[in-house]
Amino acid sequence: MKTKVLMAVALTGLLGTGLYAYGGNMQSMQKGMSCPSGMNNSMMMKKQKKMRSHGVMSLLRDLNLTPEQMKDIQNIKQELMKKRTRPTVAFTKEGFDKEKYIQIMKQKRDNMLESKAEMIDKVYKVLTSEQKEQLKVLMDLRAERMSTMMNKRMRF
Repeated sequence: MKTKVLMAVALTGLLGTGLYAYGGNMQSMQKGMSCPSGMNNSMMMKKQKKMRSHGVMSLLRDLNLTPEQMKDIQNIKQELMKKRTRPTVAFTKEGFDKEKYIQIMKQKRDNMLESKAEMIDKVYKVLTSEQKEQLKVLMDLRAERMSTMMNKRMRF
């Protein structure tokens, strides 16, 4: 009987210690946001923000845009967003139209390049000649940075 009690206490202590060691990131798990890599929510958002900022449109932040230009660019973005077909059209109260969803997603994929080119073209027309030159310089600097970064990675 004593050995069983002693074994139960030892086993409980061992399991408790293991759970305590594993539960170092319990705060994020309690909030429903567990991240296996150990990054917290703000770190993940910063990483996502970095990943998004590779297009031409992200360089516009570095230009000295007038409030009118910013408003025009916002209107262009909103206009193009309205033209997009939403996949929610395939969902109804009665069910889900698989074929319609597939068609919408294929159309979205095919039109993505064209819609981005259209947006860049319209925004480019809003810029002044000095801003266009500055945008070209920023694009060249980014390309150069990417090239040097890739060269560093390629050297083992």
